[in-house]
Amino acid sequence: MHELFTADVTYDVTDLGGGSIEGLAALRDAALALGEANPVGHHVTNIVLTQLADDQVRARSKGIGINADGTCGSVTSEDVISRGDQGWRISHRKVLARRTPLGAE
Repeated sequence: MHELFTADVTYDVTDLGGGSIEGLAALRDAALALGEANPVGHHVTNIVLTQLADDQVRARSKGIGINADGTCGSVTSEDVISRGDQGWRISHRKVLARRTPLGAE
């Protein structure tokens, strides 16, 4: 996870019922606590990058999670990616569940 996220990452899964997780160690603990409820596959697509500053970009992407029982879910991730001593890392992620198809009210 240290290759993807900054040590002080904020990982907001409030929309999924998990609250906001602060820091890489807490994120690791949260992932381990999910155990077998973690998806067996997580696929990211439709990535759009927008420059915020010299050392920051905003990324918006779609994600598909595949569970061990064959069910799946779709999310949108809103990220801030920052360049630091270790290179580019996600410093803030907000995950939003996709619950309705396009055009649905």
